[in-house]
Amino acid sequence: MPLKKKVSSKKNIKKKTKKVKTAKKILKKKSIPKKKQSVKKIAKKTVSKKPLKKVVKKISTPKVPKIKKVIVPQEFKAGENIVYPTHGVGRILTIEKFQYDLVEEQLYVIQFFQDKLTIRVPFAKAKLIGLRNITSKPSMTRTLSVLKQKPKIKKAMWSRRAQEYDQKINSGDIKLLSEVVRDLFRKDDQTEQSYSERQMFQVAFERYTREFAISSGLKFEEASTKVLDILNKR
Repeated sequence: MPLKKKVSSKKNIKKKTKKVKTAKKILKKKSIPKKKQSVKKIAKKTVSKKPLKKVVKKISTPKVPKIKKVIVPQEFKAGENIVYPTHGVGRILTIEKFQYDLVEEQLYVIQFFQDKLTIRVPFAKAKLIGLRNITSKPSMTRTLSVLKQKPKIKKAMWSRRAQEYDQKINSGDIKLLSEVVRDLFRKDDQTEQSYSERQMFQVAFERYTREFAISSGLKFEEASTKVLDILNKR
């Protein structure tokens, strides 16, 4: 009889523990959804309380960059004859406006008779280049006396003399140009010249004669015969 009581007591303990475990599980299942429901309700309430704000983006319009105008006084007019040191006598065809990198400036459009070339020179660079007016008639007649002198040829290598002549030709100075014409001119009965000497004389002669023709109001052919007569008579 005592054995039966012990077995029954063990069974009762097991039943009690099972009941406790099942009760705990039921409590957990019941408690979890309640919490979730409460969180959802709170979230809904908070969202409904706060009003939605409209976000308006400001569109920034870029500023239009200002064009800088280079203002330089105009020294020469359209249709006027001028001298460009490295090209000789030319005529200003028109005056144009040119814009680059937000900078606007005015240009001389120059056409050259000798090289059959057209270039554009900004007003701001005219003095730097050495652009000048045609030599006046009194100053031009004084250069004719230089042509009447005997040639002054230095006893140096032609390469060195050629460099000096080239600098005089491209200087833009009419007196220096007349010196080159004087020194490089050769008569028919004189010693022969090299090809480079003849080429350099031809450039100097044409530049000088064209300016002389405009200054004196003569045609180029008339001016050239007059200059050649002076050179042959010396």
